[in-house]
Amino acid sequence: MALKHTILAFLSRQPLSGYDVAKEFAEGFGSCFWKASQQQVYAELTKLEQQGSVTYEAIPQPGRLDKKIYSTTEQGQQELIEWLIKPCEPAAIREDLGVMGLAGHLVPAPGIIREIERRRQLHAEMVQHVKKLDEYFSKHLDSLDLKDLYMHLVIRRGIRYQEEWVAWCDEAIGAIEQAMKR
Repeated sequence: MALKHTILAFLSRQPLSGYDVAKEFAEGFGSCFWKASQQQVYAELTKLEQQGSVTYEAIPQPGRLDKKIYSTTEQGQQELIEWLIKPCEPAAIREDLGVMGLAGHLVPAPGIIREIERRRQLHAEMVQHVKKLDEYFSKHLDSLDLKDLYMHLVIRRGIRYQEEWVAWCDEAIGAIEQAMKR
């Protein structure tokens, strides 16, 4: 998956400003499965506009630069559709904590436990954040159109992902603490 596909997917749901797209990555639906800085988002929007995949409407703002509201073009929507129908492979897990585990024996166990506890807290907070994103969808399951049902299903995947991290952290902390008692 490329950043451009994620941006096109956001814009396929509704026109958004660059700020709103970046906000989706920071604290909205995009925070469930992709990370992108505001700078990356604006750079990609510029490329997509140059390629003809998005267009924008400039909204004048007194004393400030015009606000650009981006939409997908027919070409951008077709590119997204072509990407959507291609088979995709599971993503490789790229996780610092996993790599740290390979060499964790080189440092005192309490240091590793502290890092796992810190990560557990981050994932527990993310569970709550992602559940909040799903509140509307889960309350209206019987009346969701496909566009919103797909959103709900992917958010549910994000919730499970974060919950699994919390469970793994609990398991790892327990196992390390047990090993320290031996």
